[in-house]
Amino acid sequence: MQIIFILVEPAVPENIGAAARALKTMGFAQLRLVRPCTFLEGKARWVAHASAEILEHAPVYDTLSDALTDIDFAIATSAKERSVRGDHHAANQLPELLHNKSGTIHKVAIVFGREESGLTNQEMALCHISTYIPMATAYPSLNLAQAVMLYAYILSTLRQMPTAQKPPAPDEAKLSVLIGQTKNILAGTRISRSPVFYNRILERVALLNDNDTGLLLAAISAIMEKYESKEEGERNH
Repeated sequence: MQIIFILVEPAVPENIGAAARALKTMGFAQLRLVRPCTFLEGKARWVAHASAEILEHAPVYDTLSDALTDIDFAIATSAKERSVRGDHHAANQLPELLHNKSGTIHKVAIVFGREESGLTNQEMALCHISTYIPMATAYPSLNLAQAVMLYAYILSTLRQMPTAQKPPAPDEAKLSVLIGQTKNILAGTRISRSPVFYNRILERVALLNDNDTGLLLAAISAIMEKYESKEEGERNH
């Protein structure tokens, strides 16, 4: 499983450099940036210290949607619960959640928003789940680099968990297939015309573990075969 950290419109060079340093310290190397400030020189590189290679290899995207194109499971970070997501998960729950899904996902993205305003509701909707860092007080809040460090530390514990099975190849990511099939089934139904209900179903599907994902895929496959056989029989008559 690859874990990729995405920063959306980071405006402070030092935060980008500190994020790169946090990733390397915790054993991660993949950073993606969406419309960032200047980060390949000056303060960002100075703060990055011995992790400048992470900055140098960080791809830059115009939109979060572009940055998520090849991602199987996207995790939004937000200090506040949003109506666009039904559940708001504590960050320390992520290792177990991802471990239980390790056979159905290949690339995971942790998405961080702007220093001042975080992620928009539209950007949150692009992610499968939203998460937060439990804090004793709401203010002062964590800054971007601190949040990246805490998530990197929490996710580094995944290496200490027993491997359930070999991670799938990119084209074998069952979760993406299941979500795609669910969207196809719901297309044109009254559920698809109710954004809250529709998104809630997709959100719950995204949380299924390996076994449940496989079972639901098998059930959908059987249902589709049944209806295809029925349609073929009707055409022959």
